[in-house]
Amino acid sequence: MSSDYLTFSDLPKSILRPLGVDEFAAIIGVSRRTMIRLVKNGTLPKSPFHRSRSTSTPDAWPMMKPAACPMAYFDVTTGPLLSSQMRRRMIQQIGRILQGRAPNEIFEIEALRIDLPLSISQAVSRMAALAAAEAEVISDPGIRGGLPVIRGTRIGVYEIADLSKGEPDEYILEQFPSLTRTRLEHARLYAKAHPLPRRVGGSDRPRPPGIRTHVITTKLLS
Repeated sequence: MSSDYLTFSDLPKSILRPLGVDEFAAIIGVSRRTMIRLVKNGTLPKSPFHRSRSTSTPDAWPMMKPAACPMAYFDVTTGPLLSSQMRRRMIQQIGRILQGRAPNEIFEIEALRIDLPLSISQAVSRMAALAAAEAEVISDPGIRGGLPVIRGTRIGVYEIADLSKGEPDEYILEQFPSLTRTRLEHARLYAKAHPLPRRVGGSDRPRPPGIRTHVITTKLLS
């Protein structure tokens, strides 16, 4: 196996924790709906699900252990190319690899060749990206009432993520000189992994609780 492959030992401890559905969706690069469907389909084994006594409401989605990330990533990217039986077999094999019960090597059977180390490495890389995004964002009551902002600025991550839905990156970077392309990516990733709660009985637009709405200008944010 190439030394260029990433493993769990390369990850910061901050990301090695139970993760929610939105965090998993952000890491894998799918929508929340797709991630929920993935969980409902039962392709993933039960072992990666984190059992918490605090999660007792019927509609609550279980937290998942970090080991579920490579499994889910493989299921989304490579799984559709395989038979359902082989798909489950490979996901179980990834689980054994992560537990140290199987070697992390390319799986070959007859003409079939599946690069499990590469798939695991790509999933780990995405987990590292979320960890970096979370480290880049702070929430300080003294800065814009505690709204999550990019570290060292007053730029709200949700505002930037919302703006990027309709504007090209070049325009956003021009309007906010303190932003870099990497920080812009971090803002989008953080906002997807930690979406704001939806309004009840009103607009579906997310809104941070307890924070008043103001007119924001680039001069104020920069």
